[in-house]
Order: sequence, then structure tokens, then C-alpha cells
Amino acid sequence: MRARTVVLIATLTALLAACTERTNYNTLLIQADSLMNLQPDSALHALESIPTGRLNTETDRAYHALLLTQARDKNYIRQTDDSLIQVAVRYYDSMGDATMKARAYYYWGSVCRDMNKIKKSISNFLIANILAKEIKDISLQSRICNNIGYLYYAQDLNEQADSIYREAEQIAILLGDSLLQIEALSQQGMIQMEKGKPFYPKAEKLMLQAQYMAKMTNNKTLNRTILSALSTLYYRMENGKKAVEFAKQNFALQEDTTFCYNAFYILGNAYYENRQYDSASFYLNKALPDKSHAIKAGVYKLLSDIAKASGDFKTSLDLERTGSIYTDSLRNNRNRQAYSVIDAEKSAQIAHQQKKHDSVISKYNGLLLSVVAAAFLALYMLKRYRRRTFLLEEEKDRLKEVQTAMQQQNAKLEEEQRQKENRIAYLERELEQLHYDAAQKKQLCNELEALNHERVLLLTSTQKYSDVKTKMKQIIQDYKDHDSSELHMEKEDWLQLIAETDRRWNQITLRLCADCKLLQEEIHLCCLYLTDLPVSYFGCLLGCKRDTVYKKANRIVEKRMGFPHGSTSLQKVLKELCVKTN
Repeated sequence: MRARTVVLIATLTALLAACTERTNYNTLLIQADSLMNLQPDSALHALESIPTGRLNTETDRAYHALLLTQARDKNYIRQTDDSLIQVAVRYYDSMGDATMKARAYYYWGSVCRDMNKIKKSISNFLIANILAKEIKDISLQSRICNNIGYLYYAQDLNEQADSIYREAEQIAILLGDSLLQIEALSQQGMIQMEKGKPFYPKAEKLMLQAQYMAKMTNNKTLNRTILSALSTLYYRMENGKKAVEFAKQNFALQEDTTFCYNAFYILGNAYYENRQYDSASFYLNKALPDKSHAIKAGVYKLLSDIAKASGDFKTSLDLERTGSIYTDSLRNNRNRQAYSVIDAEKSAQIAHQQKKHDSVISKYNGLLLSVVAAAFLALYMLKRYRRRTFLLEEEKDRLKEVQTAMQQQNAKLEEEQRQKENRIAYLERELEQLHYDAAQKKQLCNELEALNHERVLLLTSTQKYSDVKTKMKQIIQDYKDHDSSELHMEKEDWLQLIAETDRRWNQITLRLCADCKLLQEEIHLCCLYLTDLPVSYFGCLLGCKRDTVYKKANRIVEKRMGFPHGSTSLQKVLKELCVKTN
């Protein structure tokens, strides 16, 4: 066991050296935390080796403060200053880490217990207990119950202490923690002893059970506590022989036999009950330097009784008066501390409720701000939506007006076109049927050529204002604005586009079908090439990618029309055909 401890300390020292070079102590702190339960002395050594000035982060400083306080407590070192643990409490309070916060408050309570600040100690333990229940840390709850129970017992609040120790015993059984169970049993026995003679048998049973279990451990502190309690119990049961037996066993376990005032007092008690007054006086006088008013009051009472039994009434009276001073002081102090305990309970509950209330208020304020912000955003979006809707309605009205005007213009142009075509047909018939001289024929040909030119212009204008041309422009504009469109080219739209193309270019699609055997989709692409629309947006109208459009165009030129690869383009071929047809 000793060799393992040396190895652990050497390992931690090596880690410390490595961390010093990197100025990163978090690894060492975690390692020390893992050793806390099994090797608290090794953990303490490692933590005390860390130079606190080299802890650069607030997290490491808080963690170090918590672990160092815990290690000292585990090694039964009495702590008389709570400034170190408050570093951890303040940090974990601000971070809201319930697990670390519970540990910090627990060890703050332990330090305050060592400092005899009973009210503050209980208040911190109670806060830690509330947090431990929230995070369901049963092990921490057990240690808290043990400490709160002791403080209640020390202030003669036996009912509260008994209830706490019963809870601690149940938790200890659940966890399989024998040490905690032993402490809970022995403390319950002492509480039963304080209730009076009728409860002595129950107290004896609980204490002997605790003693039997404690013999199997190497915990001298726990064994001493139980043995001294048993000696006191048998003293009260007027069994002097057993009182002396257990008092001697308790004294034998003392590491310091010079200043073990409580052990002297227990021995003096036992010898007094056994009517061995010389031995009793010897040990009782050795216990007098103790600062505890409870021990002083007990010592003076017994010494007074011994003097009275010896016939020295004056000395007995003087000792009784001196003892009464400590008894009164002890009673007043316990009353004050009992009230302090009650105040501490209330303060702890109020403080916890206040923190929960503040947390709820903080969350409520955050939620309220979020709701207000969301409301403003919704109002802004609604206003923007209404504005946009209004503008869209205006735009729709304007487009309707433009469309109406275009339709009227289109109808007018179509009427003019029909008139021109009728005139052209009439002139062509005149040229075929009648015999004119050369001057008249030339005049009719010139008129026919002018009418054909006007017809082409009218067809171009008609196509420009047609429904299908308007729809194609809208689809292209949608893709420019939103990269998508709710409109699509339907079968009727393509038929209209083919009809307009044929009228404009003298039945060119019929010739393409007859000469080149083009498919319907290929005819659609040729019609698009004969418009003034941008080629880059043909894919939007055909429902395919831009690369696919170019591939289809090349396939028509090479496979359908028989031109060599790369020799010409579809657009160029179509324009040449249009010139020939006109």
C-alpha cells in the first residue's frame, strides 16, 4: 500500500513538472480529483505542489480551490479560513453548473463547521442538499445528511437529527457505503441515549451494531467515536465495569495521549461510576484544559460530587459554583445556536427560492424580449408584405392595361395584315389574268414588293405583341429575378409559336419537317432561334440546361441537316433559309 502511494505521488509530481512547462494544470487537477476518494493524501500532496500564481484561467483557479478544500477535509485537517472555498463558490454560482455548485457549497459548509459557524454551515449544507437532490447525486446527499445530522445533534435538536440520520442510513444501504452506515447507526444510538433511561436498550443495540461493523474498518476516528459513546452510555446505565472497559479501548486508540481531553473526560466519567475516585479525579483534572464548556461543566460537576463524597463540602460547593457558570453559558449558547439553526434553515430555503425566482424572472425577461422582438419583426414583415402586395397589385393592374393595349394593337395589326394580304392576292391575280404593258406590270410589281415588305413588318410587329411572346418574356424575367418561374410553356403555346413562325417566315417549319425530318422538340428549338430572345435563356423555356440546348442545336445541324462538325451553327443556317424563303 505504501509503495503504491509513493508511485502515485511520483506520477503526480511528473505530471506537475510537465504541466509547469506547458502552464496547463487542468490535467493534473483532474488526476488529483480522481484520487480523492482512494488516496486523499496523494491528492493533497499534488494539489499543494501546484503554484497558484501559475493558474492562468478562472476555471482552473476555482477547480483548484474546490479540490484543495476537499483534500484537506478528507485528510481531517481543521480549516479555519473560508476564503479559499469562496473562490470556487463564486465561480460556480456565476456559471450555473449545478453539480460543481453543489460540491462547492458542501465543502463551504464543512469549512464553516470547522470554524464553528453553525448557522452558516447549516445554511450551506442545506443549499448543497437542495442542489444534490436536483441533480440526483445520492452519494453527496448522504454526506450532507451526515453533517447536518451532527450539527443538529450538537445543538440538542435531537428529533431533527434523528430524522436526518435515518435518511442517511437508508442512503448508505442503497449505496453500500459501510462507513456512512456506521456513522448513522452510532449517531442514532447517541440520540436515543439522550432521550433518557427508557431508550437506553435501543441505544445500546444501535451502538453495538455500529461497533461490530466499525471493527472491520481501519478508521480509528470512527472507532474512537463509537467507543467513547458506548462508555458514556454504560456510565448512564450505571454499569461502571463496562464504562471503564470501553473508555480504556477509546484511550488506547488515541494518537496523542497528552492532549486527548475528551478521552480523559470519558475515563474520568467511567472511573467515577466505578467508584474509583482517585483515578477519576486524576483523569478529570487532565481534561480541564479543554476549551469545551460542555466538558468543563461535566468535569466540575463530577469533581464536586467526589469532594462531597470525601466530606470536603466547601471545595464541593466552590466546584459546583464554577461548574454552574459553564453550565449556564453552555445552555445559553445552545439556545442561541438552536435559533441560529432555525434561521439558517429559513435563510437557505429563502436563498434557494430567491435564486430560482431570479432564474425564472431572467428567463421570463429573455422570453418577453424575444416575444417583443418577434412581434416587431412580424409587424415589419407584415408591413413589408402588404407594401409588396400593394406594389404587385399595382404592377398587375399596369400589366393588364399594357396587355389590353397590346391586344388592341395586335388586333389592329392583324386587321392591317389581312388587308395587305388581300391586296397582295388581288395584285397577284391581276398580274396572272390581265395583260398589261411593261410600264403597268412594273408599277404593279413595285406595289406588290412594297406590300410584301409592309406585310413582313406587320408580321414582325404582330409576333412581338402576341400572347406567346409575352409569356416567354415573363418566364425569362422570372428566371432573371428568382432563378425559377411558376409559368411553363404548354403545348398550345408551342403550337401558337410555330404558327406565328410559319406566317412570318413563309411556312419554314413545314419545310424543315419535310427536308430534315425534325422532331417536335427540335422544331421548338428552331422557332426559338428565329425569335429575338436571348439564346442563354432557351433552357428556361424548353425545361433543360443551357448545355443541353447547345448539344441539341449541334445535333440538328450535323445529324439532321448534314453539315460537317463545327462548320456552321443552327442560328446561321436558319437565317440563310429565311432569306431564301422571302
